[in-house]
Amino acid sequence: MTRSGSARRTRQRNKGKSSRRLELPLVADLPVPAYRLPKLVLAERRGSLLRPNPLSDFVDDDVLSLNHVSGCAMQCAFCYARAYPRYAGDAVLTLYAGAAEQVRRELTQRPTLPRAVYLCPSTDPFPPLMEVQRETAGIVEVLAQFRVESWLMTRGFIRPSIVDHLQPHADLIQVTFPFMTADEKLRRILEPLAAPTRMRLRQARELLRRGFQVQASLEPLVPGLTDSREQMVLLLDALKASGINSVSAAYLFVRPGIQQNVEKQWGPLGLAEPILDRYVDGPILPMGRIAAARHLPRGDRQRGYALLMALAAERDMTVHVSALTNPDFSAPPSPSIRHDRPLRQMELGQGKPWTD
Repeated sequence: MTRSGSARRTRQRNKGKSSRRLELPLVADLPVPAYRLPKLVLAERRGSLLRPNPLSDFVDDDVLSLNHVSGCAMQCAFCYARAYPRYAGDAVLTLYAGAAEQVRRELTQRPTLPRAVYLCPSTDPFPPLMEVQRETAGIVEVLAQFRVESWLMTRGFIRPSIVDHLQPHADLIQVTFPFMTADEKLRRILEPLAAPTRMRLRQARELLRRGFQVQASLEPLVPGLTDSREQMVLLLDALKASGINSVSAAYLFVRPGIQQNVEKQWGPLGLAEPILDRYVDGPILPMGRIAAARHLPRGDRQRGYALLMALAAERDMTVHVSALTNPDFSAPPSPSIRHDRPLRQMELGQGKPWTD
């Protein structure tokens, strides 16, 4: 019997017994797996780059999306892009050549301009590859020339030369940094090739100082692992020290492909089964125009968010719960509320990993 099949059978037997939690191993005792950065491949994009936003049920209709990169640079187990049926694997990251000029042509031909463009809902726009970061900056510059906002979410580190290139358009750029933990060892397990938390925090502080619109999100929260009081206190204190006073939050959701990656990457560490076991009794919920997913039981999510909000309030911080990943809580927020946009992005490079 395979490890994956065994885990699924065990969770099925435990269905209805969610009060009996499986124990998670101590992070200090866990080894940190090694991951290799992938090879960058250039390709020509067929068809339009500017597309309807897959999150349009939760944001304004005049917000488009754009993916000029295909693949996954961070190799996180929870990444929904790595769970796509057509995912090419972790060895290759594809960059669509000439994307900035193609965006210019498409904007010129449009009868009306979008208010904003979300780069990139299916991957990270700032992996540790300068060629990709330069193309991202080129697209942002083209959008700015048309006075169109750029929304970006990254677990990476934006290189200083790229930040300088973006600086003249800071008022039209919104950057969201997702965070999972302030524990570097745990971060390397959960976000293998993402930039260290401390680097992202320093960059968030620097971008705020330079006039960029900066947001932070705690996502995904992993039940029993990153949503403990200790973990939340460490991360909230680090965020507060970086000048961030408001965060959005979302728990991990699970689809078959994500479950397979969680079992493959976290299973050997003893993490997969105790975490996935908590989802056995959870609901399968629609998520706007993207595929439905299994979520943590509503009561578990409510208790986790309540603890996070209480701890944040003690630090004069506010927490906004993601509407996309909690469709059973309430109706989507008004489009005028910006805290939940962009909502989620999980993330391959031939260059060097992040260095501090």
